[in-house]
Amino acid sequence: MLIRITTDASGQQEVKYALTNATPDKYTLEQMVQMQSQRYFVERAFQEVKQDAGMSEYQIRGWRAWHHHMALVIYVQGYILSEKKLFENEMPFLSAYDLREVIMQTYAIKGKSYDEIVAQIKQRHRQRKADLIRNNVKT
Repeated sequence: MLIRITTDASGQQEVKYALTNATPDKYTLEQMVQMQSQRYFVERAFQEVKQDAGMSEYQIRGWRAWHHHMALVIYVQGYILSEKKLFENEMPFLSAYDLREVIMQTYAIKGKSYDEIVAQIKQRHRQRKADLIRNNVKT
């Protein structure tokens, strides 16, 4: 069993524990802590995919449809991540919502020009940066 105790700024302690069936002679304590710590990133990835790509928004009746939905979700999340990586220097605050807006406005609605969409995204990014500066958050 792994136990982690953290204390927040107000002095409140939080105890988290994880059970494992790994034997002590097979893994060191450091290796078990490393494996347990990786869970955070897996859980965070699922949270993002549910929020950004609609992983939990399906209405299906069979396994085949579920697999198709999951394949599309993974494809969409891959697209989102590749675009964020591609534009990380030009637009460090690029979000899944921004990319969704580009797709919707360009292909579905065709209400705005590409330049208008980019200008709107840049305005949101300026606002995000100003919010971070105002709240003393380091980027």
